[in-house]
Amino acid sequence: MKRKTEAPVFAIGDNCADKNISSIKVGAFSEKACVAAEFQEGHRQQYYEILWLKSGSGNHVIDTVSYPYAGSVLFMLSPGQLHQIHPVEKGEGHIIKFTASLFSDNRDLDEYLIKTGLFDNIQSEPLIKLNASIHTVLEDVLKKMEAEFNTEEDDKEKIMLAYLKILLTHISRLKKINITREAAEIDVNFSLFQKYKVEVEKNFRSEHSVQAYAKKLLTQSRTLNSLSKKYTGKTAGDIITDRIMLEAKRELYYNTKTIKEIGYGLGFDDPAYFTRFFKKQTGVSPQEYKQTFFSNLNNLPAKTVAM
Repeated sequence: MKRKTEAPVFAIGDNCADKNISSIKVGAFSEKACVAAEFQEGHRQQYYEILWLKSGSGNHVIDTVSYPYAGSVLFMLSPGQLHQIHPVEKGEGHIIKFTASLFSDNRDLDEYLIKTGLFDNIQSEPLIKLNASIHTVLEDVLKKMEAEFNTEEDDKEKIMLAYLKILLTHISRLKKINITREAAEIDVNFSLFQKYKVEVEKNFRSEHSVQAYAKKLLTQSRTLNSLSKKYTGKTAGDIITDRIMLEAKRELYYNTKTIKEIGYGLGFDDPAYFTRFFKKQTGVSPQEYKQTFFSNLNNLPAKTVAM
């Protein structure tokens, strides 16, 4: 299977001609407006997304990994992720799309989008299975958000942000991956580790050295290594490698750039070194990976097992 054009990148207002969308969109997943993008062939987005599929089944391909779903599940997507839903049985649910600009306070941005780890597209799984006990709580918050979204009252985004914070807190509790506020305040090292991950996200294309990040953060390489092992079980260098590999796989999906161009774009001056680097991580060359991935994508299972 070949793609002759790059995967499209959607803004939050795309496919939403009925409304002037600036920083948040809330609606039922069953509606046509603003949901069409989820099924379009391999696309990226410029916004965060919370997708609750209450029913139905299929496969959700996210960053080249296929996540079979059936029953009630949440998907947490961050900007830049490459994804497409392949439904087998149609389902209903809710969808929230929002940009970081909705959080006018940087402390809130840090508290709800970074410290929770819910949108960590390297270390965290994007799929969360739900049980019936949480449905009533989520339904209540989402219905209030949707009602506010459809009003024309002043300051509605402030109210929707308040509901979004409540929703993220409930999801954070459910996943049990967040560090409590008290622990985060006591453990300043956790804050340093989060800053390291933010810097890697900003600079992974041009900077591959742990030492360089340590210098920028006014710390030592061994400190970053120690913190990375503490919070992820991986070295600081592994964090950089994981981010490079994630982007390399995304780029290979496009099928519009040569492997040499992808390597250059990720900071590798020598195409042969990029190929060796990629093969060391995956066991196959970039070209072999591309061929295998598209072959697997064409043979996604027609049925999924209930989760």
